[in-house]
Amino acid sequence: MKKILILVSLLVAFFNQSHSTEATRQPFIELLINGKVVQNGSEIEVNKGDRFKLIAQIKGGRADFVRFPDTYADFDSETQIISRGYNKLVYTKNGVEHRWEVISEDVQFESDNKIKLDINSNLVNKHLAEVFIPASKVEKSYIKVKIKTIWGHQTGATTTAEEQVAEAVIHLDILGNTNEWFARHNVKASGTKDPVIEEKLDAIQDAYLSIESRFTAFDFASVQGEIKNLQNHMGELETRLKTIVAEDPTKHSDITFIGLPSDKTVGEIDDFKALAEDWNELEALLIQQQAKFDQLKQANSSIKKQELMGLIKPFIKWQKHLPTAAEPLLQTYAQDLDWKKVNLLAYFSFNPEEDRINDIDQAQTDFQNFLDERQSAINEEKQTINYALTRLQAVRIFDGMLKGYFSSINFAKWDNTHK
Repeated sequence: MKKILILVSLLVAFFNQSHSTEATRQPFIELLINGKVVQNGSEIEVNKGDRFKLIAQIKGGRADFVRFPDTYADFDSETQIISRGYNKLVYTKNGVEHRWEVISEDVQFESDNKIKLDINSNLVNKHLAEVFIPASKVEKSYIKVKIKTIWGHQTGATTTAEEQVAEAVIHLDILGNTNEWFARHNVKASGTKDPVIEEKLDAIQDAYLSIESRFTAFDFASVQGEIKNLQNHMGELETRLKTIVAEDPTKHSDITFIGLPSDKTVGEIDDFKALAEDWNELEALLIQQQAKFDQLKQANSSIKKQELMGLIKPFIKWQKHLPTAAEPLLQTYAQDLDWKKVNLLAYFSFNPEEDRINDIDQAQTDFQNFLDERQSAINEEKQTINYALTRLQAVRIFDGMLKGYFSSINFAKWDNTHK
C-alpha cells in the first residue's frame, strides 16, 4: 500500500511538472538588418554611401505572458480566455476579469550623429529605421536601440501599470574608398573636391529620392516634372565639371551614379508578385486545412495535440516563406490591408513555432478562430494586393525612360544595378 501511494505521488508530481508553465524570458530586443537577425553587440561591416533597413522589436517579459498564455501563464482549468490579440489579453480567473493591454511603446534609436537615421514606428509591434552611411572619414560608429513598453493591467475597478525596458546595440565598421569625398546612396565622387560640385551632387541625390517617393505614393502625375528637375541638375553638374577642367586640366572630379530612382520600386514589384502568389496559396491552404480539421472533429471525440500541430504547421511554413519586408511593403503600397490579421502569432495562446500545446481545448478554439477570421478576410486582401501590383507595374515605363537617359551620359560613370 505504501509503494502504491509513493507511485501515485510520483505520477502526480510528474503530471504537474509536465504541465507547469515556463518563466517568461527577460525582455530583449530582436534586431534585423534587411530581414536578417543580428545579435545584440554584433559588429557589422558597411560601406560609405550604404543605405539599409534596421528593424527592432521587443520580446519576452509581459509580452510572452500576453501572446502565449498557454506557455507562460499559470492558468488552471477554470480560467477562461475571453478575447486576445497580439498586444491584449482578457480572461477570467477565480471569477475576476483581468485585462492586459499595451498602453504605450516608446522607441529611441541613438547614434553618434555620424550616420543618418529615418525612423518609422508605424509597423505592428516593430520599429523601423532607415540607415544612411555618410562619406566622411568615419571608420567606426554604432546604433543603440532602447524600447520602453507600458502594459496596463485592469481588474475590476483597479488599474495598474507595468513598465518593461530593453536595449540593444550594434557596432558599425565603415569601409570604402578613402579617396571619396562625397558618398550618398546613389552618388559618389573622388578626385578634386569642389563646393559647387558637392552642392549639385546633393541636389541630384535629393532628386533621386524625390522621384522614388513619388513612385512609392503612386503620384505618377508629378514624376515627369521631377525627372526633368533631375536632368537640369545633371546638366548644371556637367557644366561645372567642364569649367573646372578648362581652367586647370590637372583638376578632375570622378563622378559615379549608382542605379536609378526607380530601382527600389521596380525591385519591389517582384516581391509584390510573390505576395500575390502567397495569398493565392493561403486561400487554398485555408480551405484545405478547414476540411481536414472538420474531418478530425467528426472522426474523433478528442483531437490529439500532434494532429492539431500538423494542421497548423503549413501556416507557419507559409508565413516564414513571405518576403522579409512583407509588412513594410504592404504598409507602403496596400495600406488597407491589416497586418495584425496576417500575423499567425496573434491568434494562438501558445507559440505555434515551438511545437508544443498545453491546453488542447483552447488551442482548438484558437485554430478555428484563426481559420474563420482569415477566410473572411482573404478575398478582400487579395483584391488589395492585386490592385497595388497593377499600379506598381506602371513604374516600368518610367524605369525605361530613366535607363535610356543615364545610359547616354558621358561626363560621369553610371553603374546599372538592375538585376
